[in-house]
Amino acid sequence: MVNKTTVVAAAQVLELLEIEGGEKVIVIGAGNGDLVIPIAHKTKDRVTALEKDEALLEELALRAEEEALSNIDRMPSGEGRLNFPDASFQRGLAAFVLDNTDDLELAAQEIYRVTIEKGIVVALGFSKDHSADLLTDKLTQAGFEVTSGELNEEVYYVKAYKA
Repeated sequence: MVNKTTVVAAAQVLELLEIEGGEKVIVIGAGNGDLVIPIAHKTKDRVTALEKDEALLEELALRAEEEALSNIDRMPSGEGRLNFPDASFQRGLAAFVLDNTDDLELAAQEIYRVTIEKGIVVALGFSKDHSADLLTDKLTQAGFEVTSGELNEEVYYVKAYKA
């Protein structure tokens, strides 16, 4: 299986997230940590990594240990509601997962709920899936101010700001 994040430069994602060093970040679809590790290096606060595949979470744990990172919390994720209080995170990243969710509207509402005021969430997906417009609509309906674009010819991003 090709690692989906190999087509995305972590620097581009960090720039979109506008991490300044003290933000608590949630990463939905953490995978083996290709984007989690750079985020954890950039912020002094906690990074919560959600992933369905527990083997990938174990791989992430090993990578974090190798890089002496102690600010990553790994959690298996399932479908449905995010098990966090309202306004828990300053930043969020949904990496290649929202275009595969069963209930995109619920996902957008939950992401809005756990994001603080003035928080930023970035969603990544594959341009060929043509799901950027749908995701933009759902995040806008949830209450975010949204912009979108392409990181490269294969990957789109949707950047959501909670006013």
